[in-house]
Amino acid sequence: MRIIKLNNQIKKRFIFLIIIFVCFSSSIVLISYSLKDQIAYFVSPSELLQMKDLDSRYLRVGGLVKEGSLKFENNIWEFEIIDEENQSIKVEFSKTLPNLVEENKGIIVEGRVLKENLFIAEIVLAKHDENYMPQSAIDKMQEDGIWRGN
Repeated sequence: MRIIKLNNQIKKRFIFLIIIFVCFSSSIVLISYSLKDQIAYFVSPSELLQMKDLDSRYLRVGGLVKEGSLKFENNIWEFEIIDEENQSIKVEFSKTLPNLVEENKGIIVEGRVLKENLFIAEIVLAKHDENYMPQSAIDKMQEDGIWRGN
């Protein structure tokens, strides 16, 4: 009699674990499915130029702003992003650029490839080093006499 009772407890626990596993797995699948359109893969310009079938993919491209390429014409920012392999891609951005965007500085852009070697950015992120300090903080420190920078 004791063996049958033990088997029933094991069966109940096993069924409970299976139910938990199924619920957890289905929630992971649903979350992944709902976020699939918002995922942006990070690539460099050289990787982007080697990729095929880019018409509908939302991508994130990173590198340095090429020297002499940052221009503002017809309410559109145009610049090129270059990577360590000296491959570059032309980027167009129709909104206001962040203040930290400068030539030879790191940048990340998100958007889609419109045609070969032309990337239409929807989001532009300027990269800075860990020592970055806003100009207002530098001014305040200079006023207080504690600034020891350039």
